[in-house]
Amino acid sequence: MKKFHLLFLIAFIFAACSKDSDNNQDEAAFENLNDQTTVAIETTIPRMEISQSGNNITILLSVTDQDGTPLEQFTLGNYTIKVYVNGDDAETIAQNKIVLSEFEQLNNKPLAAATTMDYSGSMGYYDKLEMEEALRNFIGLKNSNDLMSIIKFASTIEEVQPFTTDATLLDAAIDLKPGIGFSTAFYSACDLGLDQVNKLSNVLPVVIGFTDGYDNSSNINLDDLIDKSKNLVIPIYTVGFGGTDEDGLQYLADETGGRYFYAPTNEDISNLYQLISQQLRKLYVLDWSASYSTGTELTIEITTEYTSANGSFTSTSTKSIIIQ
Repeated sequence: MKKFHLLFLIAFIFAACSKDSDNNQDEAAFENLNDQTTVAIETTIPRMEISQSGNNITILLSVTDQDGTPLEQFTLGNYTIKVYVNGDDAETIAQNKIVLSEFEQLNNKPLAAATTMDYSGSMGYYDKLEMEEALRNFIGLKNSNDLMSIIKFASTIEEVQPFTTDATLLDAAIDLKPGIGFSTAFYSACDLGLDQVNKLSNVLPVVIGFTDGYDNSSNINLDDLIDKSKNLVIPIYTVGFGGTDEDGLQYLADETGGRYFYAPTNEDISNLYQLISQQLRKLYVLDWSASYSTGTELTIEITTEYTSANGSFTSTSTKSIIIQ
């Protein structure tokens, strides 16, 4: 009888340990072998939030295919998260410490887009007409509760229409022709957009630069603009026209969590608003507890993997912040 009890106890312990082991197993990555369209994935981190005490980190991650269409149904198994503290070796965050959710289900805030329009001498006459028509189409796509502003720039900058939900006012502002010179203060226009959209509350803030990308008249340089965007956690999307500085516009968008679009025709711009709206709303939220003191510099590196019918694809995004 004692032997039976001992064997039963051993079996019970083994079963319990096996159950615990199963519960601690990492979640399998989502894959879709029926997905015939995805041939690459792109990720950005539009927002990163850290509690004032530095004990909780929240990452909002955009995951799309090569065309900017959000990819859904991902699990924790699709992600590897590493944290570099003050530049030291990386710590990999265990899956069982991370909470994954979808931003769209948690948030219905309106989009607030500060848009810049380039009237500098480097923009040709037809480039400007194309930009104006593109922005009209862009306005026509917005939801009724979404806000937009219009900032026009050349040598100087003028906010011709402050933030409003009124599409009629926005459309009328496109026709205003302010006397703002011929040089290009693109970075300063984006800087003003960051300041203005940052004053709003309960919105999804974004700056969208309609421009050829060349700058020679700003009072802020590219690196400082990028640092400001990162500190405010407001992405900058760039839309190029004419003879575009593609490398510069791509770099600005990539570094701030936005995307770059080359839009030479109205057709190319027609779905831009919907794309940006989806990318800011259809986000994955990755949340975990931490313990970092004021002044600590954190670099978060998220590697995303996904397998479609066309193969396995990987994208890595990073975001840095100093705990205040």
